[in-house]
Amino acid sequence: MKHPTVFISYSWDNLSHKEWVILLANELRKNGIDATIDEFITQKGTVNLNRMMVENISKNDYIIVVLTDKYTKKANEFKGGVGYETTLLINYMADNIDRIIPIIRFNGDKSNVVPFYLKGASYIDFTDDLDFETKLEELKYRILKVNRYEMEPLGQIPNINPRKVSRDTFNRSINFSEDLIPDFKEITDRDKNKFIHESYSEILKHLTDLANQTKEKNNNFDFEVETVTSRKSIIRFYVNDMEKRSVKIWLDRKFSQQESILLSYDVYGVDNDSSCNEMIMIDIGENKKMKLEMPMNMFANNKKMDSKDVAIEIWKQILQYIK
Repeated sequence: MKHPTVFISYSWDNLSHKEWVILLANELRKNGIDATIDEFITQKGTVNLNRMMVENISKNDYIIVVLTDKYTKKANEFKGGVGYETTLLINYMADNIDRIIPIIRFNGDKSNVVPFYLKGASYIDFTDDLDFETKLEELKYRILKVNRYEMEPLGQIPNINPRKVSRDTFNRSINFSEDLIPDFKEITDRDKNKFIHESYSEILKHLTDLANQTKEKNNNFDFEVETVTSRKSIIRFYVNDMEKRSVKIWLDRKFSQQESILLSYDVYGVDNDSSCNEMIMIDIGENKKMKLEMPMNMFANNKKMDSKDVAIEIWKQILQYIK
């Protein structure tokens, strides 16, 4: 498969914005997309900027336009390099609208940051840096021409008849209060085992997501996840390459009849599972819905939680030692 080529058009708002665009280009390049920006070209030597813009807009498969308020002001007023690129893009997009990909970085009314010639065009919103990975994934699908969602082929038209409503059917369809209709469903051991195993995987994912977002914001922070077995993992956290905290998470029924999730902080004996600092157990409410609780955590205060809530409580404990 040919590597798709991309040129990124942006305005030099400030150093932070410029480095964000460089980051975007490099992330695309890591994923097999030949992305370039003016900085990659001009750093190699003196170039004719106008000629560079013409060549890159005409020869690349896609043009990504990074929209900010400053970019849009320059585009609408045809000022500077952005104004010159706008002139080129107005003519170019007449036959190549599908090759222009607007993305937005702007906190506020998005309609105010779209230049006149791109009004009505669909865009990808990169404003929230915490959502960068999700939006990057959307951008990759667009460039690689892969549908994000599978569309079912058309099936046969079903043979259906109109529903008849009469006084008899109306009287039978009266809805009664839910407390009058009992729920005889039983939560089985299999249901509990499936729930605790799914919760274990979800908690690990949420902790990894929190650590990844922390790593994006702090270049001196890092972490590693060691999968000991399918039922046990260790996450180690580093600041300036010094290990600040580690947490072992595993599934066990050592301390209760029902399998639970156990945690141990700063564990050096990987195989020693005889003690723990935290236990995550299943709670079945009156509505027969399964939730999680942390009976050993005084801050959780016996709250009934989902896996994301539990991961946040664990993360709060970790942060006390890595801040």
